[in-house]
This record gives sequence, C-alpha cells and structure tokens, in this order.
Amino acid sequence: MAKSSVPSLRQFVSGFESQPFWVGIDVHKLSYSFALRRADQQCFTWKGPADPKAVVTQIERLGITMAAVAYESGPTGFSLARTLQAANIPVVVAAPSRIPRAVTAGAKCDRLDCIKLADYAAKGLLKSIAIPTLEEESRRTLLRRRHNLVDAIRRVKQRIKSQLLFLGLPEPEAVRHWSNEAGNALLKLPLDQAARLTMESYLRELTFQQIELRTVEGQLQKMVMESEEHCRVVNLRTVPGVGPTVATTFALELFRPRRFQRAEEVASYLGLAPMVRHSGGKTPAGRLMPVGQKRLRSLLIEAAWMWKAKDAGATQLYNRLLGRTGLAQKAIAALARRLAIILWRIAVEHRPYRMTAPAL
Repeated sequence: MAKSSVPSLRQFVSGFESQPFWVGIDVHKLSYSFALRRADQQCFTWKGPADPKAVVTQIERLGITMAAVAYESGPTGFSLARTLQAANIPVVVAAPSRIPRAVTAGAKCDRLDCIKLADYAAKGLLKSIAIPTLEEESRRTLLRRRHNLVDAIRRVKQRIKSQLLFLGLPEPEAVRHWSNEAGNALLKLPLDQAARLTMESYLRELTFQQIELRTVEGQLQKMVMESEEHCRVVNLRTVPGVGPTVATTFALELFRPRRFQRAEEVASYLGLAPMVRHSGGKTPAGRLMPVGQKRLRSLLIEAAWMWKAKDAGATQLYNRLLGRTGLAQKAIAALARRLAIILWRIAVEHRPYRMTAPAL
C-alpha cells in the first residue's frame, strides 16, 4: 500500500469503525487495486503490491468490521482467498460469468472495477464459488495436466495427418486408426529430405507426449490411492461405463460433494442444466448452460453412451428421452445429466452403484 494513502485511509474509516465495510479488489499478477466501501456508500481507493499477507495486515490494522472482501476469480488462483480465510476475514470469490455487467459499454479501469466489486458485495449481488484447499487445488492441477497431455497428443496426430494431406500423400491404414505401427508406416512413405525431417520431429514430439502421459497417469493413480478420494473413486467406477478417467475427474473436480444441496446445483455446476427462457407463454427448448467444467461435461457425455450400452435401465431411459426430443444429442445430454446426479449421490453416500431393472 502506498504510504501517502495511509493517513487518508485512517481518516476515511474514522468514526465508522463499528459499521460494516466491504472491500473490492481487482487482482493482477503484480498489483492489487482496492476499493474500501463504507455503509454510507462512500468509497476510498488505492493501489498496492500483490501480497495477500500484506492485505490481511492492513485490514487488521484498520480495526474495522469487515463484512466481505470480494474479488474476481482468475489466473491468480485462490491464494488470496485462503490467506483471508485463515485470518477469519469473510471473502467472496466471484466467477466472472456471474458478475453483473452493464448492458452498454462504458469506462473501464482497475479503479472502477474494484469499486463495482465492493458495491456488488455490499448489495449482496455476488455469490462466491467454492474455494478449494491447497491440497484440493494441487490434485486438480495434476489431473488437468493429464488432460492437457491428451489434448497435446491429439493435436500432434492432427498435424501429422494435415502434413500428409498437404503433401498429397494417402494416410496409411495404421495412421487412419492410429495403431502401434503408425510411426513405422509414416517413415516408409516417399518423403523428401525436409519433409522427412519434419515428420521425424512430429514423431519425436508424439513419443515424448505419450511417455509423459503414462508418467502423469501413474502419478495421478498413486496420488488418488493414497488419498481419501480412493474409496470414492472405487465406488464411482461401479457404474457401468464409468472408467478410471471419468471417476477420477469427477471426484477431483467435484471436490467436497456435500456442498451441493440439490441435484439441480450439480447439473448447473457441470454445464448439463438446460437454460430456461420463458416468454409470452412459450417455452422453447433451451441450450445447455455454458460453464468452466467443459472437460468433465464432455467425459460424462461419453460415459453416458457407454452407460446406455451396458445398463438396461439406462437404455430404456435413453429411448424414452429420444422419443420425447427426437434428437440423439439432446437425449444423450439428458442421460448424462442423470448419470452425473447418480455419481454425485454415490460420492455423497459412499456406496456402490445399484443397477435398476427396466420397467416392463
């Protein structure tokens, strides 16, 4: 915090110590922008270094009643939120998509952003997302690293196929379905020297990514087995069609499943809840609500196809949904929503899956 603002800040809070204050913070990598809001709607703003401990120290030195500290979630993570929680300071970490936005574009700067956050927090317009512990966040970083490697392998394979298309060469059968002989088949193609060097580079990159994926998957499996999530993952895998990847991703991304009170909250968190839009007595079919859990949603939809194939009750439910909607995409999304709710209940109740017999 700038030294010049300290006397002004103390003068700003003087006489209001017994009343609630709200703080909005615009968080960046190197600096924080603060807005301190009094109960009479007056704000005091300043800028300081990106130091969570310094934020706590400054708030404690003011000796004020802190109603909430609000900031927007982003690449800086949750270290500030955890530091505030450790000091028993109420904190609201708001998802960017849930922060009210003006209909028309207006002026924007760090100072105005932190003032808006303080105002919204004072009016109760901000709802905090779940703040993971350091251990929960660390587990998710390893899980997401695994998913990033899968994406990287897919991109390398796509580049190799694009290279063949660009050079006018047919894809070998091993490359079309990408078997273990794909690398040898690619090196046997009639390539010029530069093109061959390019292909060898792609294959080295692919080999590295595959080895790294196996390493991370082994580390992830060991980490889960040594944690309290192991029993939960075992129970989740009792659902037909749910393999280790889906079970592990669901358990680690849906951390602390008891924080959800209703099945609708789980569906909304996973992006499997349809958006409701009523107007003029009409109820058009809404699209799925976009959220940050795109990877888990995609995995659940893939698992729903397997669940449908292996569970007679799921097959009957899918057929009923298909007859109602007429679209396989909508039917499988609804089935994935039902699967997600079942997985959530299994995670909460610590029990295996109970297969239901199809209705006659």
